Amino acid sequence: MRWWWKAAISTALLLVTGVGCAAWWIARREAREPSKLAFAEHCAACHGDALQGGELGPPLVESELQNGDSTEALIFSIGAGYPERGMPAFGQVLPPELVKGLALFVSEKRQGFGTTSASWESRIPTEPQRTRDHDFRVELVTVLDSRPYSIAPLPDGRILVTEPVRGLTIVDTEGIQGPPVADTPRVWKPILTVENTYLMMGILLDIALHPNFDDNGWIYLSHTHRCQLDCGSVVPISMVQVVRGRIREGRWVDQEIIWSVPPDLHTIVPDQVAAGRLAFDRSGHVYVSIGGKATYDWVQWLDKPTGKIHRVRDDGTVPADNPFQPEDEVSTAHTVWSYGHRTPQGLATHPATGEIWGTEMGPRGGDEVNLIVRGGNYGWPMFTHGLDYDGEPITIGEDLGLDLALEDTIQPVVDFTPAPAISSFEFYRGQAFPAWEHDLIVGTLKARTLYRLRIQDGRLVDQEKLISGLARIRDVEIGADGFVYLLLEHGEVGTIVRLVPSEGDD
Repeated sequence: MRWWWKAAISTALLLVTGVGCAAWWIARREAREPSKLAFAEHCAACHGDALQGGELGPPLVESELQNGDSTEALIFSIGAGYPERGMPAFGQVLPPELVKGLALFVSEKRQGFGTTSASWESRIPTEPQRTRDHDFRVELVTVLDSRPYSIAPLPDGRILVTEPVRGLTIVDTEGIQGPPVADTPRVWKPILTVENTYLMMGILLDIALHPNFDDNGWIYLSHTHRCQLDCGSVVPISMVQVVRGRIREGRWVDQEIIWSVPPDLHTIVPDQVAAGRLAFDRSGHVYVSIGGKATYDWVQWLDKPTGKIHRVRDDGTVPADNPFQPEDEVSTAHTVWSYGHRTPQGLATHPATGEIWGTEMGPRGGDEVNLIVRGGNYGWPMFTHGLDYDGEPITIGEDLGLDLALEDTIQPVVDFTPAPAISSFEFYRGQAFPAWEHDLIVGTLKARTLYRLRIQDGRLVDQEKLISGLARIRDVEIGADGFVYLLLEHGEVGTIVRLVPSEGDD
């Protein structure tokens, strides 16, 4: 099925019959996913329905695989087979995308990736967690009133929290969440809600402190500006906007618009894929990531805002050294720093080098950690290491007639295939966990896992799971105390926890 038909079905179900039908269609698609069906048909008789192994084949989970368990090794093993051991070469009878789908299916099961619905479960451990360099415990900070998106620890120990449909609140040093700050950008209740699935338009997204916050008090917010008749539309439409302001006596004051686009670039695509992550470089420029809030043909167009990372000065003016300077001053190309992104869920600055890094959610496979370079094209929707959610190859770029060579794109520094649904991240800095200094602490949604990545000279040299089976990790921040703060979402609410050294940590 072509990508536009899949998108049309999803959008129609969302807008016409509601979130419930869309969720049912997605669940049905997952249940009929070709690799799952192919495993049941070709593999389960030997390896067991739950991959537990049997008389004719070894277990594929909770055991070491003789020939490697990377996605590449699994693709080779499934495709070439081991006829001398009784395993046929499935590459001779199955198409390449289905062989890759089987490899992803096995790898997902080995890593404990459950379904999207199962990812909403939460388990905060009470026992110390032991890792290679440090032992830590997970300490509860507070339970939030609604599902969150971002946090910003303040120097005095308080925490700013954004909740998409509730607004901006402050958690005090005792863990008590205050009422919403008045006069922030307007947020709207979900248009539709079914179980854990929201259809949202007009929400609060990321929050970041100005690098000189102690002196100027500026706080930056991204949100989706929603309009309708005042924008000449018969239905609600929205697009990411960035503002800055200050908090005085419980109110949002001094607001200024830092980045926005005209109403004709607003869309009806729901805000779940808006991204809106913020980061500052060492020169005070602010970067904002915009996800796929439009059809994918916008991603490669410089004059469209989506699928991009934009760069402006901290006051919203456009730097003269931005890579694209079109003659039309209305074009969003003036602020584009990089493009060809799918769903850029994380954005952060390396504390030592000043480089901008980003995490990007792919389809089924192809989650990425990227070094964001000036004018770089990151290839979506032409290139990805993943498959579509229904197991079919990604043909969007081909369907759109894109003319793009792989060598003209920036490839990921780290590829997560299968995809854990990578979310936000931060570079560690502090004294609480000194062996992690400048490592990436990366959250995930579907996998409910927190990773530590060490990158040196532009390549991954070390990777570790710090904790698994925790919850959907929506945001990661480092406090002034050096503790790692995690923003978790589960069901209709959220939780803030922090990683603190355990007594046994040296």
